[in-house]
Amino acid sequence: MKKNIVFAMLVSAGVLLLQYQVPIVQAEETGPVHSITLPTIPAELKEGPGKDKVMTLCAICHSPDYIPMQPPLPAKTWDHEVHKMIKTFGAPISDEDAKIISSYLAAQYGADKK
Repeated sequence: MKKNIVFAMLVSAGVLLLQYQVPIVQAEETGPVHSITLPTIPAELKEGPGKDKVMTLCAICHSPDYIPMQPPLPAKTWDHEVHKMIKTFGAPISDEDAKIISSYLAAQYGADKK
């Protein structure tokens, strides 16, 4: 008996939905599309061997501006950060390039910088 009542309710609901079906509304054109061009402000990283790798490989995922915002870190920590970007975030950086980037960061932004 309960099955029949549930079935009747579902059929009734289906009929009501079909009877009061709302037509699909299409988006209206509101006019021409406008765009803006934002200025590009190049990152100000210190010159040194490996800067080109940092500017091309690190900038794939984030702004190089984040680098000088970091406190001076020991070379081992910079190396850890580079490998974290590769392993955790999937940065497409080879082992050879990772060494170059870590060396650059330690030399230019390291705590044990001379």
